[in-house]
Amino acid sequence: MTSEISGELNTAWKKTCKVIFGEEVGDLREYSKWLKEITDQNEYKKSSISGKEVAFAIKEYDKNAKTISFDEIDFGRKFEPLSIDKIKDIDSIIEQIQDRVYYCGNILLGNCKNVEQSSNITDGFLVYDCAHFFNVKYMAYSTVGRENSYCFGTHCPGGSEFLIRCCQTVVAKRSFESYLATNTSDSYYSYGLEDCTNCLFSFNLKNKKNCIGNLELPKDKFESIKKNLLSEIARELKKKKSAPSLLDIIRKSRPVDKAKHIDQSANEEKQNKEIIEKEFSLTSRLIFGKQLVGMDNYGGWLIQNLHKVEEAKSAISNKKILWLPYGVSLVPLPEQRIVTMEEAEELSKLSISSAEAQSITLKNAHECIGKIAYLKVDVRYGQNTNLIDCTYCIDCSNCYNVAVSPRSKYCAFSVWPKDSQNCFGVYSLMNSSFCFNCHNSAKLTRCFEMDNCRDCSDSMFCHNCEGLTNCMFCFNTKSKRYAIGNVEVGKEKYEAIRKMVLDEISKKLEEEKRFDHSIYNLGTGGK
Repeated sequence: MTSEISGELNTAWKKTCKVIFGEEVGDLREYSKWLKEITDQNEYKKSSISGKEVAFAIKEYDKNAKTISFDEIDFGRKFEPLSIDKIKDIDSIIEQIQDRVYYCGNILLGNCKNVEQSSNITDGFLVYDCAHFFNVKYMAYSTVGRENSYCFGTHCPGGSEFLIRCCQTVVAKRSFESYLATNTSDSYYSYGLEDCTNCLFSFNLKNKKNCIGNLELPKDKFESIKKNLLSEIARELKKKKSAPSLLDIIRKSRPVDKAKHIDQSANEEKQNKEIIEKEFSLTSRLIFGKQLVGMDNYGGWLIQNLHKVEEAKSAISNKKILWLPYGVSLVPLPEQRIVTMEEAEELSKLSISSAEAQSITLKNAHECIGKIAYLKVDVRYGQNTNLIDCTYCIDCSNCYNVAVSPRSKYCAFSVWPKDSQNCFGVYSLMNSSFCFNCHNSAKLTRCFEMDNCRDCSDSMFCHNCEGLTNCMFCFNTKSKRYAIGNVEVGKEKYEAIRKMVLDEISKKLEEEKRFDHSIYNLGTGGK
């Protein structure tokens, strides 16, 4: 990477360190390797147009496909129409569009200023080596979120500020090594906190303050211990340019006997998979013109380009737990510490002793927290109904095999469908409906195999496009109707070719339960 960190961003880093640790610890560049350890780092490729380095937040594109930087795109470029008489099948279309198939990086949208080595940023100011952010400022080495500022080495922050090496936070402030925190401030080396303030080495607490190892202390005693700990962290950072992670400390903690089994039978609810099956068939008929039956038959195809949900067993009850490592932490969690939400709530009643709290340090913390350091991963918030094999859902209904889903319904085999419905095989799709295999996009309706697109309808096989209606095989273009390969062909020709394409797709799906062409592999012939 050739870009330099600006002096203003380095100043923001020093300000953040002073807010969190009480003092500065050196320049941002010195901590780059450490800060990137828990983030989904960008991939860097050379532009096929200019040879300059381009940041890619999305890594699924074929390694041999052509690439382009967003600022190199000529959205007004006129392409030659395809030879309609030579179109016999999808392969013949892909062959003709190869001169316009460029996968785009360095994508900066809206009002961006002083954004370097980053991609998929909308409305960003002073951002360095980041990906997938909306409305952020003073950020470096961080990935995936919106409405944040002063975040460094942080993954999945939302509405948060002044964070260093945190993961999956919602409205969090002034925190370090804090995971799965909601409406929480001044949290250090903690996990699973909700509505908490001033917590050190604490786990799965709600509505607590001034806690060390889950033990609530008088404010003066807490502040004294906190001051000593922050001083110790700062010394470690200055000396080594890194500090132990929360997960490193947990892994060193002493094993304890399994806690008593917590009866969760009352939490089981009736599930109706048939409701979701009907919506799958309805959506497939709407998209492909033919109804697909039995969504499990298509599961392998639908999840092929998604982060995979993993199965674990509770460390204390052996109950099956589904979780998405990408959503909670990119660093592997110690399996012997994973528990269910209900179990975590019970375990939060335990704490370290007063003597342990008084003497806790970075070096001995692992000796104290063994009995409380358990990690919930199957998180659900709000009102959820008829969720089958789902994890980390917020106000969702009628979903199957879905992970990290706020306010969605009738979805299956998907990750991060947000405010969406009737979506299958999608990843990071917002405010959309009736879609198959669409990714990193927003405001799509009745679409198939779309990536990095927004405000599109009735379209398929398009990348980095905006404002398309009835289009297919379009790359890096805007505001078109009845277009194939970036060229408008008129409704009659478009509908004839669309029917041929859909007939081929639906036949393959019915016979093989998959379709090998995807938006990610068109640059190398679609195989």
